[in-house]
Amino acid sequence: MKKVISLIKACMTENMNLFKTNNKKQSKISKKVFPAILVLMFFGYIFSFASGIIQFLSEDNLQYVVLTLFIGVTTVLTIIEGIYKSSNLLFNCKDDNLLLSLPVKRSTILFIRIFKYYVFELLYNSIFLVPAMFAYSVYVKVDITYYIVSFIAILLLPIIPIVISCIIGGISSAFSSKFRFKNIAQIIITTAMLLIIFFGSSNMQNLMGTIAENATNINNIICSNYYPANAYIKLITEFNVKELLVFIMVHLFILIFSIAFLSKIYFRTNSQVKTVRTKSKKSNYKIIVNNPIKSIIKKEFKRFINSPVFVINSAFGLVLFMVGCIFGAFKFEETANSMLGKDISVFINDVNLYIPVILFGFICFASLLSSISSSMISLEGKSFEILKSLPIKPITIIKGKILTAVLIMLPFILIGDVIIFITFKFSLIKIIEILIASIILPLVSGTIGLIINLKHPKMNAENDTEVVKHSMSSFLAVSIGLILAMITLFVMLVFASIKFSVDLILLVGIGIYFVLYLILLLYLNKKGVKRFNDISV
Repeated sequence: MKKVISLIKACMTENMNLFKTNNKKQSKISKKVFPAILVLMFFGYIFSFASGIIQFLSEDNLQYVVLTLFIGVTTVLTIIEGIYKSSNLLFNCKDDNLLLSLPVKRSTILFIRIFKYYVFELLYNSIFLVPAMFAYSVYVKVDITYYIVSFIAILLLPIIPIVISCIIGGISSAFSSKFRFKNIAQIIITTAMLLIIFFGSSNMQNLMGTIAENATNINNIICSNYYPANAYIKLITEFNVKELLVFIMVHLFILIFSIAFLSKIYFRTNSQVKTVRTKSKKSNYKIIVNNPIKSIIKKEFKRFINSPVFVINSAFGLVLFMVGCIFGAFKFEETANSMLGKDISVFINDVNLYIPVILFGFICFASLLSSISSSMISLEGKSFEILKSLPIKPITIIKGKILTAVLIMLPFILIGDVIIFITFKFSLIKIIEILIASIILPLVSGTIGLIINLKHPKMNAENDTEVVKHSMSSFLAVSIGLILAMITLFVMLVFASIKFSVDLILLVGIGIYFVLYLILLLYLNKKGVKRFNDISV
């Protein structure tokens, strides 16, 4: 038993980064305080959201629907997140070779893996369910049985989503690793969820009203199709010991049966996944010397698309830009009213006149806040020394990375541009001006990001998340981009207020960013190679 406990403690230190920071310079106190603050902030947001829904539902005495809703949404999110996380916590663990070499039964190793996965999903579920359950207890009179049932539910509710995500994750890990761009489905689903959350939170009042109006239907749909939600609601409204025992036994049976089934295929599946991935890594730099720029772009694009956290964190602003252009094209006044918080119909003619300037501002924000290149050096990790050893000039590698960032940004921006061009019937001159801006701004963004990453590389990161979200280069790139975008917006507003022509505002903006790009390019040619060569792993 001591051996199992020791192994669990050792395994729990890896990939359990729900609210974890990995900055080695931080003190032990700050490493604990910062995640605690994040958790409390998230709890506060969920509590306020749940409280708002409960107040809407209280008129019809349907407060319990908020719990049904949170259980349903959390289950879906857990399955989606679990499919992705299972690849790291179950099927692609770094310490597999070490554990399998120890005098430990394979069934014990599988138990440790599943227990670790369960703890992660328990924490993930809790950050959604605990605030909602607490909000319900604040607004509705409950007794001790509510807290007992809720505590048991928090422990049991992750089990079915875990089983589903394990099955899907295992199948997808075994088969999808044979195909290129296997993470596209996950990227699309996660991006869609983020867009729903973004637009839902921006229209919170209407969302709560919609939930209140359809509360009974929502509750019936979830409860009739998902046993745990139905059982939990029955237990908190009409407590029954027998039903509580059935609730517990059903979940335990599903868990035991799933572990027995998984034990039959787990090690074979894990072996296949590792074999495929090992084979694929050997050819990363095989053809890079034949056509340097083209090969670097292909390698960087493949690296980008195979890292969901990199794609979602870097390209979400670009997707938002494209979606914003679509909304602006079909529902311009409604979108502008929602963003500005007031009715623009009084001065709609002035707004229509400056639509090219508004589009320029949106392109500026989308480009400068998409810090794609600020992670490209750091993501090389230990393979950076291999890249340095190739017979290619460092400046060529640097330019290849910048061009990759630009090529990733351009399709999103150009699609948004074309939608606005057609909808608002831009003149040829304004189309040319916007297209020039759509090329220069990504170039500025890509160059800034790479300069910062060369200055602040993070070559010893444990995973992509640490590089993309927690590194100094990503933080500085986004901060500098935000400052530049805000300055640009302020200058454009000043020029518009003193009635400068649209063409003049656009030309001034293009001119400033073109000069800035030349300055950055000169700096990169002068200092970039030295920074590149100074980086060591």
